[in-house]
Amino acid sequence: MKNVGMKTKDQMEETNNKDFNNPTDYAQTKVNEKAKHYTDKTMINTKVQGQKVTRYAKEKHKAKIKECAILEQEEQSSLADSFEKENNLAHSISNRKKTDKETGSTDIGSKQKIKTREIKKDIKTSSVNSRIKSNETKDMKRPNKLLKKPQTKLPAQKEMAIKNHSIQTMKKSKERYAAMKNAAVKSTATAKKGIKASVSAVKRLIEGARLTYALLASVGSIALLIILFIALIGGIFMTGGSDSGEQSSLSQEVIAYTPIIQKYSEQYEIPYYLNVIQAIMMQESGGKGNDPMQASECSYNKKYPHKPNGITDPEYSIEVGIQNLADCLKRAKCKNPFDIQGLSLALQGYNFGNGYIEWAITSFGGYSQGNAKVFSDEQARKHGWISYGDSSYVPHVMRYYQFSSMGKGNSELVNIATSQLGNQGGVPYWSWYGYKERVEWCACFVSWVAYQSGDLDISIPKFAAVVDGVKWYKDTGQWKDRNHTPQAGDIIFFDWENDGIPDHVGIVKKVEGTIVYTIEGNSNDQCRENTYSIGSIIIYGYGVI
Repeated sequence: MKNVGMKTKDQMEETNNKDFNNPTDYAQTKVNEKAKHYTDKTMINTKVQGQKVTRYAKEKHKAKIKECAILEQEEQSSLADSFEKENNLAHSISNRKKTDKETGSTDIGSKQKIKTREIKKDIKTSSVNSRIKSNETKDMKRPNKLLKKPQTKLPAQKEMAIKNHSIQTMKKSKERYAAMKNAAVKSTATAKKGIKASVSAVKRLIEGARLTYALLASVGSIALLIILFIALIGGIFMTGGSDSGEQSSLSQEVIAYTPIIQKYSEQYEIPYYLNVIQAIMMQESGGKGNDPMQASECSYNKKYPHKPNGITDPEYSIEVGIQNLADCLKRAKCKNPFDIQGLSLALQGYNFGNGYIEWAITSFGGYSQGNAKVFSDEQARKHGWISYGDSSYVPHVMRYYQFSSMGKGNSELVNIATSQLGNQGGVPYWSWYGYKERVEWCACFVSWVAYQSGDLDISIPKFAAVVDGVKWYKDTGQWKDRNHTPQAGDIIFFDWENDGIPDHVGIVKKVEGTIVYTIEGNSNDQCRENTYSIGSIIIYGYGVI
């Protein structure tokens, strides 16, 4: 990530030298450069395909002509052979007749036999001769007609058929080429429109999310644009992480409502929260029923009864739900879809209503699953109900949100701890742990924060006694002494009397130079931020994450 960040920073400096004043101009220029390349490539491919079709038609036409020439030659050869055989037969009969006359006999019997044989021969010969003479006479009058016959009628018909076929083939080839050319022109126009729309979307994304050069330098411009584009079009094929480590995908019913969600998210100026809205709908109804956003009891419902499933128009339910979410995001001061802490506060406010967002900011500095449970219990007692809302609404919705894992890890741990600054008495923490009355709650606080971030029993143990936390880190090989330079999210342990027995625990917020900043529970019975020098004698050591 560091290498990517430095590379992106160099790219941004380079673009500044090229009069690119912001990432929007840079993105637009890069997209336009690629547009010409793909447009030219499309036209070249189309032209090549057209040439291939034309070349194929010509080759096929030549093959047909060659085939007809071969057939014509074979027919001529066959007729010539037949004519030669008939001539040979005629000459043979004529020669035999001459031989018989020259070898005449005086024997009467022989004469009679010869005469009888000659009569028979004459009968046969006369018929043959007459046929031969007839043929010879005809052949003398039209000696070339037999040879010219295949050259006149049959080849001419075939040649005409071949010519017509060639004309049709060329016509089809031209039609295909024209169709391909039109398709290329259309695809080029579509590509230009798509590029223009993409550039516009990138502009809106960067402006709407208020992302700065610092963010570009940290994750890289290309990666950021990809993430923002996914956020805009919604998580149709994406999944989000759940608090249980499992993943859940969107239902087909929710996906089908995407155009309507886009319409009203644009109208109420939260177009980049499309996947958030889809995740809410999944949790509320899975996209089923006439009130898919369960917005009937919302104050923005002006048409239908304020009771569960009072709304009977799905589109109106979506409009009211989005209008309510837009208001919650504004009151929670959520910066963008990646501001998980602000988004969590807005989501719980969507479920609870009744002033939860302002109450959580005033009492705890923001959202936590612990204060959501406290608010739920207070409202249930106030109204005389068994329960109120869903205190686990945020992790339930986050199962379907594709960016729910952003900000996880040490930074998330610190963010949650920071949101608790100012809490006094530690009731949410020791009561969550299972105690019925107040105890020394610094370790309970650390365990509670780990539970909220998902790190509990993974990189941070659940412990109420400080010595148990130290033992866990030493047993797992994650222990460092007081001279270690910690990082944000590490667990810091203290020994007030320097007697070798740990007395207190907190969370490292940051390190600047030789100063360690911490967030501690039960510091004078409240959540406070403190500072210490690295290597201070009161620091017992660190549990390293």
